[in-house]
Amino acid sequence: MILTLKKFFYNCYPMITLFIVTTLTTFIGIIERVNGPFSLVWLTNAITIGVLLRFYKHVNWQHYLICCAGMVLPDLLIGTSLNQVLLMTIANVITISIGYITLQRFATRTEEGEWLGSLHSVPQWLLLCQPSLIIGSLVGSGALFALYDNAFLQTAFYWYLNESLDFIVFLPVILAAPRILKSFANDFFNASLHIIPSILLLFAFVFIKDKIYFLMASILIIPTIIWLALSGNLFLTTFGISMNGAFFFMWIIHSTHGYLHFSENIYISAVRTIVAVLALCALTIAVAISERDKLFSKLSQLANHDDLTGILNRRAFTKAAEAITSSLNKGDICSMVLIDIDFFKKINDVWGHQKGDKVLVAFCQRLKQCIPESQLFGRVGGEEFALLLTNTPEINHQELTNTIVNELSRNPLSIDNEPFPLTISAGMAAWSEGQKYETLFKYADLALYQAKNNGRNQWQEYLPCEKMLPNQNLTPSLL
Repeated sequence: MILTLKKFFYNCYPMITLFIVTTLTTFIGIIERVNGPFSLVWLTNAITIGVLLRFYKHVNWQHYLICCAGMVLPDLLIGTSLNQVLLMTIANVITISIGYITLQRFATRTEEGEWLGSLHSVPQWLLLCQPSLIIGSLVGSGALFALYDNAFLQTAFYWYLNESLDFIVFLPVILAAPRILKSFANDFFNASLHIIPSILLLFAFVFIKDKIYFLMASILIIPTIIWLALSGNLFLTTFGISMNGAFFFMWIIHSTHGYLHFSENIYISAVRTIVAVLALCALTIAVAISERDKLFSKLSQLANHDDLTGILNRRAFTKAAEAITSSLNKGDICSMVLIDIDFFKKINDVWGHQKGDKVLVAFCQRLKQCIPESQLFGRVGGEEFALLLTNTPEINHQELTNTIVNELSRNPLSIDNEPFPLTISAGMAAWSEGQKYETLFKYADLALYQAKNNGRNQWQEYLPCEKMLPNQNLTPSLL
């Protein structure tokens, strides 16, 4: 019985989640209705499209039916007439379906699957939203014309402006949201630093009652949004824009309505347009900075990592190892291990360089499984690799080196789904106080040379005060 219930909830929770999202956002929209059926902020359509794009691989009529239920229920609970509920829901579902289909089929994404990963994605995304905005506004205007005899074109125009602001402010938040918020756990201080101005501005919007001071505080939305855009974090920027933009719009309408000589719809539309332009400019800046940061990251990856194996190249490893060894103090534990694949030249000669490349890649992947992530690992030659073990009292460096050498002898690599026997030789040198990286590397290289002379498939530790004899401190080859 319990297993059956678990399976039921596992199969149904995507639909339940979608229903909850549409219901909650619809309730928020209902609360903000100040002009008949119009809402100052209608989150449902933009957020639902974003949720469907990001978290649902396949969308069918059942998803749209759930959206209908989520929008109909709150309106019926507050006593809205059934005719208005049905006609307005039809208009909203048409907006959602067209928006989802156009973005899903025609919007380009990056290799990582990001919707806002490049600068051209912003105008493209905005352009692709136009069919849903236009058709939805026409259908919604027709519904209001049928219900209340409203002016068709004027109502369609105001509906279009309303939906445009919601799409610009809220849809990017969902499109830019990471599936797992690991980045904020790793860099909580930086995230907090960039979100503080938004929180202070929200505090001003909520607690300042004097309308003059409120209008003065509202000016701060421009530097606040620019600050967020310059942070380089696309999700933080879109989230800050949605918070500040929505609160700014709602509170400035509530606080200043009646003080200006414009008609209500013109005034609301003007403020809505200002917020939309600010949000769009900030979003464009954020995407541009994010794209630049990704480009720099790729360039750094290419400059510091071996293009075949993906581990650090010799230059990057040397630079990092020099920095680590120069910062060591008396009592610190550090060892350099040099690893060389035995008779690698024969692999290239017999099986070809393509096979040899596959061996190198598989070899690095295997070693990564044996080496703690915090340790430095790089390729310093064709088939020669270096490992710097630092300050790891829980790890015995000799035992780890022994494990690495024996691992390949006991468990051959798998190349093209076939076992590939391989042995390695290694040399290890322990750091001593005042020792530079060059000296440590030299001693490890001498130990590696001795291991090769002693028959390979073994490791040798550098002994500065004793002569390294054959079969001394070695791991014998497996029989």
